[in-house]
Amino acid sequence: MYRLLAASGERGERRAQRAPMKHAKPTLTATAPNQIWTWDITGLRGPLPGVFYCLYVVLDLLSRMTVGWSRNAPLCAIHS
Repeated sequence: MYRLLAASGERGERRAQRAPMKHAKPTLTATAPNQIWTWDITGLRGPLPGVFYCLYVVLDLLSRMTVGWSRNAPLCAIHS
C-alpha cells in the first residue's frame, strides 16, 4: 500500500499545516529607575522539615533594588 501511495504522490502529510513563524525576541531596557519592574518567587525553608514559604519580590530592573515583597501566611505553606 505504501509503495502505491508513494508512486502516486499521496504519501505526504495530508493535514494543512502552517509554516513555523519566527518571532522577535522581546527585550526590556530601562534608562532610568522606576521604569520597568520585574518579579521573582522564591521558596523559603520553614521552621519544620518539609514546610516552605513563598517569598514574592518586586525588583526595579535598572538598579535591582527591591521595590516590594510579600510572604504568604503560614497556613498557605507548601508541604513536600
